[in-house]
Amino acid sequence: MMEEMIKINGYPTIDEIRENNGWPSDERFAKGPVAICECVQEIPCNPCEAACPRHAIAVGEPITNTPRVDNDSCTGCGMCIACCPGLAIFVIDKTYSETMATVSFPFEYLPLPEKGDKVKAVARDGSAVCEGEIVKILDPKRNDHTPVVTVAVPKAFADDVRSIMRPGVSGDEAGFEPFVPEGYIDDDVIVCRCEEVTAGEIRKAVREYEGDSLTGIKRRVRAGMGLCQGRTCGKLVTRIIQEELGKRADEVAQGTRRPPVRPVTFGELAGKDGGEDDGK
Repeated sequence: MMEEMIKINGYPTIDEIRENNGWPSDERFAKGPVAICECVQEIPCNPCEAACPRHAIAVGEPITNTPRVDNDSCTGCGMCIACCPGLAIFVIDKTYSETMATVSFPFEYLPLPEKGDKVKAVARDGSAVCEGEIVKILDPKRNDHTPVVTVAVPKAFADDVRSIMRPGVSGDEAGFEPFVPEGYIDDDVIVCRCEEVTAGEIRKAVREYEGDSLTGIKRRVRAGMGLCQGRTCGKLVTRIIQEELGKRADEVAQGTRRPPVRPVTFGELAGKDGGEDDGK
């Protein structure tokens, strides 16, 4: 198993993606648009599997398997893009023109770009790699506030481009750097994606219901009770408790870790014989 660079740098390498999710062949790219999953870590998540109308994405069991795309079945419709909680699915079309390809990706920033905008396309690490042009924006109600943006870029960059620089935002184009969040988290921001718990609900649990620990917040508003068991939202919940109570991070009691550390099926708990009585 290769070293997990996503844990070191915060984004996966193409080699990690190829190993964990697969990669379309040149022959498949030549046939038209195709989805690429870039979810390289074993987490309990499978909305993409149900979202595909052609059943071209497989997670299977256990639910912590990394998703794989059946490239022969995939039509590149893009239905899977907005449903991915990790924003880790993209559709690449290398047949857009003789010299240009398109990359479709989830974009949860404001302001949204507009069709025809000239933009800077960025790689997985956030660094600007080329110029691009917005050719499509889809934001139907079913996407649940996750617009899908399509940008046209030179074909040579299609394997690397995964987003764009935010319109109207200037700054360093060097790419990803560790970020310490600052400022107030608005009340309507969803902190716990699994249970859809907002920052405002967590603040209310602290102020009105005396939730002063991760376990206390979990019991009151279910933040941290979803599939990821707080691995995604735990630090933000801790931060909100700190702000409300004037505590340091090490003064906020963390949640109790209990096995299993990831979801398992009843069949796995029963064992290979299905839990049948062996007479012992």
